[in-house]
Amino acid sequence: MMILIQKYWNKLLIVIVSIIFIIGSFFVTFDKEGQTITQNSLEEAIVVFGVAKGLNAAISLAQGTEISPPGLTITIGEVLDPINDLIEQFSWIMLASITSLGLQKILFNIVTGYEYNIILTGFLILINIWLFLRFNNDTKVRNIFFKITIIMIFLRFSIPMMSIANHYIYENYVKSEYNIELTKKDIQESSTKINNITDNTIEEKNDTSFLENIYKNNVEIFSVQYYKNKLNQYKEATEKTSDSIIHLIIAFVFKTIFFPIVFLFFLYQLLRNVYNIGK
Repeated sequence: MMILIQKYWNKLLIVIVSIIFIIGSFFVTFDKEGQTITQNSLEEAIVVFGVAKGLNAAISLAQGTEISPPGLTITIGEVLDPINDLIEQFSWIMLASITSLGLQKILFNIVTGYEYNIILTGFLILINIWLFLRFNNDTKVRNIFFKITIIMIFLRFSIPMMSIANHYIYENYVKSEYNIELTKKDIQESSTKINNITDNTIEEKNDTSFLENIYKNNVEIFSVQYYKNKLNQYKEATEKTSDSIIHLIIAFVFKTIFFPIVFLFFLYQLLRNVYNIGK
């Protein structure tokens, strides 16, 4: 008995590992966790993208509001243009992040689906049959099935584990410095402040006409300092906005772009190594 075990040890080990993979494909518990993480990340990215577009709209409205005293030109572009440009760049990053998460969700649904698990089980069974039974001129076909099976196993378990590992690293090592939820609130507050300043400016312009100010001898509305104060209000409203946007860029690049690149690298290495097997 021991002699048989020693003789077929490698084959028995493959059989045992195959059984573990088959059972794991249908009964692993981290699939649902990974699926929830991916879905939550996608929803979070969509919300943050909406917040960024809201800030963009608030800045565009502010830039289109004239706050110049008669005979002078004071522009708020110098204050808000750099932030607006940063938001435009951030919007492209968020589109890439949402696309990445959408593709991850599709791949996740495929590799955790019942049909994929059935196909993987069939391939594993065929591989194990080939361990003990050989047929005429089956080497080439056997190698093809072996390579495909390795790739399928990698995809089946690496995609869910990537989502979980990504979430774990973010929660424990990234969130303390680049907290998406808190940073999102900071940007929302900036949008609200900018809109409030703009609304107040529009109301002040509509409430008092040029002739009324002359009649009431209200020189404040003609004072350059009055408009400089407006600019300072916009500066204060956007004081932390640039830092907040940069923090979001770092967080989302890590969560939605860095890890997929690492995954693709390992997949490429696997494909290259598997392709060389049997040559």
